[in-house]
Amino acid sequence: MCGINGIIFKKNDVDISKIKMMNSMLHHRGPDKSGFLKHKNILLGHTRLSIIDLTKNGYQPMSNNGRHWIIYNGEIYNYKEIKKELINKNYKFYSETDTEVILTAFIEWGAKCFEKFNGEWSLAILDTVNNDLIISRDGIGYKPCYIYEDDKYFAFSSELKSFYSINSSLEIDKANFGIASESLFYSSKTIFKNIEHLTQGRFIKYNINSNKKTITRWDFPLNNLPKISVNYKENVENYFSLLHEATKIRLNSDVKIGTSLSGGLDSSAIFSLLNVINSKSKSNDKLDLNPIIMNYKGMRSKNEAIELAKKYNKKFLIIEDQDEKIESTKKILAKLETAEEFFMQYNLYKNQKDRGLKISIDGHGSDEFLGYPNFFPELSVDTYNNLIQLNNAVETFGGQNTNTKFKKLFGIGTNLSKIIDFKTNVNSLNYFSNYIEADPYDSSYQIINDDLENLKYFSYSLNFTYLISYCGWFQFFLNKWDRASMSNSIEVRMPFLDNNVRLFGLALNSEHKIRNSMSKSILRDAFSKHLPKSIIEQKFKQGLSQHRFDINSLKYKEYLKLIIEEKNFKENNTWDVKKIKKDFDQNLNINKIWRLGKYYLMIEGFKDNYNSITINNDQENQLNNLTKL
Repeated sequence: MCGINGIIFKKNDVDISKIKMMNSMLHHRGPDKSGFLKHKNILLGHTRLSIIDLTKNGYQPMSNNGRHWIIYNGEIYNYKEIKKELINKNYKFYSETDTEVILTAFIEWGAKCFEKFNGEWSLAILDTVNNDLIISRDGIGYKPCYIYEDDKYFAFSSELKSFYSINSSLEIDKANFGIASESLFYSSKTIFKNIEHLTQGRFIKYNINSNKKTITRWDFPLNNLPKISVNYKENVENYFSLLHEATKIRLNSDVKIGTSLSGGLDSSAIFSLLNVINSKSKSNDKLDLNPIIMNYKGMRSKNEAIELAKKYNKKFLIIEDQDEKIESTKKILAKLETAEEFFMQYNLYKNQKDRGLKISIDGHGSDEFLGYPNFFPELSVDTYNNLIQLNNAVETFGGQNTNTKFKKLFGIGTNLSKIIDFKTNVNSLNYFSNYIEADPYDSSYQIINDDLENLKYFSYSLNFTYLISYCGWFQFFLNKWDRASMSNSIEVRMPFLDNNVRLFGLALNSEHKIRNSMSKSILRDAFSKHLPKSIIEQKFKQGLSQHRFDINSLKYKEYLKLIIEEKNFKENNTWDVKKIKKDFDQNLNINKIWRLGKYYLMIEGFKDNYNSITINNDQENQLNNLTKL
């Protein structure tokens, strides 16, 4: 996976230094090569993390006909099948990359090609004859794509910080600043004015002559749900088969692959699959199955992780979580592009990089589809609603004896609540309202709005699962894993995100997710032969949590005091400095002030990064027209 950038100059003369600067700010996403393309008033930039076909044939921007050019961040795992289909249509290929397959597929099928891809991506394809730019994002939104637009520029990038190359004084949007991070993802918003996410499952078509822009949806998960058996045993077998195949196709690589292991159900399932696949197939010399185990305060599954590693005769490496040096906070927050303290996630992939890995195959992504414990109330609503509806039917059509029997059987009284209707309320409370004059938050558009009419015909549990998995919540967490890994030049592949696996999980009835009083029943039963009982019967859920600074300790309070006394903090017109200082001195709202301080550090980190960049002036030499090689 890589980094992509693009700038359309609406009014100004084209400034090549801006795309070079954007590329330089994404060097961590693609440290192997960088390049750019200029066509009329558009610049396309790319930084490459070499994964497949390590030769110069994989350089980007790439063309195989001189007309269409692509920059791409992601992996398409079924690209070999698509390549065979295109060869049968008499297309010629010049590289072994999935990038060229994507480009050729677009030339053949247009935007319909996105429906064929099984993978994750953000990409841009430029037609230099029609002068149309297509920017596309995968259906689940794993690979980021931010859009910046004002009266001078239309631009896009894999990360927020790159836009400092266009506008070194990005302005905070007071309506969004202070809204919960995950809430912003429900409507593809950010804390900055003029910057939004390209919503997952959509593509932009932009004509560089007319500056006309359209956004089209290409992914419709509710229209592609698989048929689910009423037989639980069949579903268990089908789920294992789907996850097995999803893991297998993610092993294609020309660089070293590793994994991590927490001892929890999800990571253990993927770890066991990797070992099963590797033992039954030709040995993969790129695959290192000696896992990293991240040990941290309060970890409850360390022993299980060690037990599983020993079961498969693997040498594990235990990494002890350590308190970050407080001086590193600004740097790490700027890399993660969030005020959330996802430092353990960052350190996990830093250690993967130190081991010489470029890819980590991990067990993220099952919670939203198979039932996270916090979601149990919502997943049980169908059962409750069915009981209410049956009771109403009994009262209408049943006799007195039937009515009495029904109420006695279920312990139902006379005063029953009404059926619970599905609602999509998003938390729009502004956490910083004490310190900023916030404009009203516009929550009128939510991603799920596009599907509300269709969702009426599905169960409450599917409505809820769809909301959290496709419409914002999950995308917030995917963003976390992307930044934590790509900050360290590590590509993370997640079998649970496979198109077929996640659609199966979305369609699956809650009764097959929560069974015999256990969560994720289908996953437990699918791996009962591959995992020890200590993991299969695990009755707690634990993932890598946020690092938590003890902001009430003297050490960190002193650090926070230094922050609010900085010149740039005092001169920032976004917040009321006097009110913040007064509350801090009175020991009030310390957590709020600390969170605001972290946003300040993140933004200052962006500026530091921008000011420290030295432009690579050799970038133009990396343009890749395959037909001329």
